[in-house]
Amino acid sequence: MIKVRTAYSVMNEIYERISQNTPFDKKLKPYSKKKIESVKFFFEEREEYEKCHIINKFIKERFDHNINFLK
Repeated sequence: MIKVRTAYSVMNEIYERISQNTPFDKKLKPYSKKKIESVKFFFEEREEYEKCHIINKFIKERFDHNINFLK
């Protein structure tokens, strides 16, 4: 049986994992910076700025060369 999920549910799932400081999906594949930025853009268009703030904070911490840089 195929499950059909909305774009919002997929993006919200990624957001939930990011907000819990989990930088990877259920298959343990790390999210790329490009993917996380696309999630941020998705929520910006829907004017959910609280989520954007949390995502932006996560991006700054995760991809900072001085703290811990991962590509």
